[in-house]
Amino acid sequence: MSNRRQMSGQEMIQLVWGAALLLMGVAFFFRIPLIMEQVAEIEHFDSVRIFLHIAFYLMAIILAGGGIQKLYRFRQTREDTDG
Repeated sequence: MSNRRQMSGQEMIQLVWGAALLLMGVAFFFRIPLIMEQVAEIEHFDSVRIFLHIAFYLMAIILAGGGIQKLYRFRQTREDTDG
């Protein structure tokens, strides 16, 4: 028999939200080279191309990091309440 309790609706939302953040961060990370090719075609952005590159990668890292943090906290709260 298991002592595991059922997941509440709020906990399920937090779990899904964390997974979505992580997946979007990873997906965005791999999409950045394609976006930068399109940005390179616009002459107006020539002077800030490096800044955009750094900003896009930073955004991807923040998204993935937020998802990882949310999933880690979810795991910690589940372990605290189960054990």
